[in-house]
Amino acid sequence: MTSGIFSAAFISNLQTGGSGVAIFAGNTIHGGDASHYYRGKYRFDENNQISGTIDVVKYSTLHDSIFGPLTPFRLILNGHIITNDRAFELSGHIEGQPQLQIRIALNKLEELIEA
Repeated sequence: MTSGIFSAAFISNLQTGGSGVAIFAGNTIHGGDASHYYRGKYRFDENNQISGTIDVVKYSTLHDSIFGPLTPFRLILNGHIITNDRAFELSGHIEGQPQLQIRIALNKLEELIEA
């Protein structure tokens, strides 16, 4: 299992994109960007593939999501590790709307601080 602070770059099949940060800790994901916050859960399977769900909620009127004014929504994601728990690629869609797809590239910035 990986943990840490990751940069997140995402793009939709509508050709809109954005960036933010994601914190992976103990099978949970928390993060955000300039207008939305994210929270969810993830897991690794026996083949080291990652899957999870992330709820996306708008908190600011600064920007719409990469899917337009749709909010809140849940992402269903799957992916794999690229480099030794330091980089991931995820892809998926909005729950109940498989035509709205997303790709996410995550790169580790820092380890989490131990309590």
